[in-house]
Amino acid sequence: MKKAFFTLFLCLPFALQAQSDLFKLQRDLIQTKIDSIEISDYLLNEPKDKNFNSKFKVLEFWATWCRPCLKAVPHLNKLQDKFKDSNIVFMSFTYESPKNTEKTLKNVKFLTIVVSDTTKTIHKKLRIEHNGLMPLPRTVLIDNENKIIWYGDPRKLTAKLIQRFLRKEPLVK
Repeated sequence: MKKAFFTLFLCLPFALQAQSDLFKLQRDLIQTKIDSIEISDYLLNEPKDKNFNSKFKVLEFWATWCRPCLKAVPHLNKLQDKFKDSNIVFMSFTYESPKNTEKTLKNVKFLTIVVSDTTKTIHKKLRIEHNGLMPLPRTVLIDNENKIIWYGDPRKLTAKLIQRFLRKEPLVK
């Protein structure tokens, strides 16, 4: 037990620095335009229209093993319901296979479009994963011109923030 605590004590500063570096890399992508959003599989709530280019996008990155991710789902469901008549799409991204997500999707009610990127292409493009580090949950806002506008924790995603996002007001200082 002492050895495990000592190892954690020694490694924690490096892990925190790595996470801080990743968040800085993400912030550096603000206002960058992305050319596409890669989807391997639609897992739940598949839309008829899959052209998201001219829509505002809320991308939520999650995993079945991530408790904070699953706790964020009701909050995102409420936001999606509040903005259902807006030009915005809520998408929940996992890198896990459809088979690995089956049980979770039966037990957790997602109202968002649930998709998988098993290649982790979008995870890497948006730096959700970088050098093997992937702090989850993570939310990314992408506007209707496909520019990255905001990165953050889904708990910090509020109706006011989304309203500002839809009006194209600055979200990051």
